[in-house]
Amino acid sequence: MTATRAFDEVIDFLAGHDPQRVIDFHPSEKTQDRVELLLHKKREDTLTDSDKSELEYFLMLEHIMRMAKAKAMKSLQK
Repeated sequence: MTATRAFDEVIDFLAGHDPQRVIDFHPSEKTQDRVELLLHKKREDTLTDSDKSELEYFLMLEHIMRMAKAKAMKSLQK
């Protein structure tokens, strides 16, 4: 199974259960603050290896949620 296929399965799962709830989801303020700090450190070129891994993780999750929200919106438009 490719990683893309695995992502698609998770996205379909998220979008399929309660589309409006998926659309309305936003990360907590604490999480948003952490991501902003990591992005600031990246711009300043002060990311540690651990920070870099954490930022990549957040960016992957953000991508999955954006895709799930897009599918959820499509399902509500039917």
